[in-house]
Formats: sequence, C-alpha cells, structure tokens
Amino acid sequence: MIVQIVGVKKSEYKGNNGEQKVGYNIMGLKDFTSYEQGNAECQGHDVVREFTRQDFGVQPGDVVDFEYEPGFENRATLVGVRKLSVTDNPHEKDSKKEGK
Repeated sequence: MIVQIVGVKKSEYKGNNGEQKVGYNIMGLKDFTSYEQGNAECQGHDVVREFTRQDFGVQPGDVVDFEYEPGFENRATLVGVRKLSVTDNPHEKDSKKEGK
C-alpha cells in the first residue's frame, strides 16, 4: 500500500511483564481503492494509521510502500516499509527552533 507519511509518534510503555518497550504510530495518506472510488463519492485521500514496535526510520513527507503479512488471528500486520521517496522533515526543523 503506497502511503505518504504525515506523522510519526514514538512512545514508551510498559509491557505485560513490566519491561519498558517502545512503539511507533505511523500516520499517512493513501489513495482510495478502486472499489471505494467505484462505489462511493471520494475526494482527497484516505487516512492510514499503523502501530509497530519497529523503527522503520520514516518521517513526514516520505512516500513509502507498507508491506503486510498475516499476523494474530490472521489479521494484516505491518512487517516492512519500503521507501519510495524521501524528503527532509519540515517538522524536525521547526522542533529544533523551538528547542524540542
């Protein structure tokens, strides 16, 4: 699935065993499927949000291809991100100016 990344949120949390873990919420925009376009009035883009424990090194502005495999209860699980085009992160520059 081709996605343009619009946000990445890295957060720490405690796992079931009390161990500290890191997770990533990756937000992006994708085109509506041909099924959706054929059965509804679609404007703009569809929104995608994926959670992963892997740092794929994506940042806002990147265009990527999300790769999935069947996971728990045969649900699609994000297992890879192939970068198609990379851009400078405009939000990173703003964060450095603000001292974040």
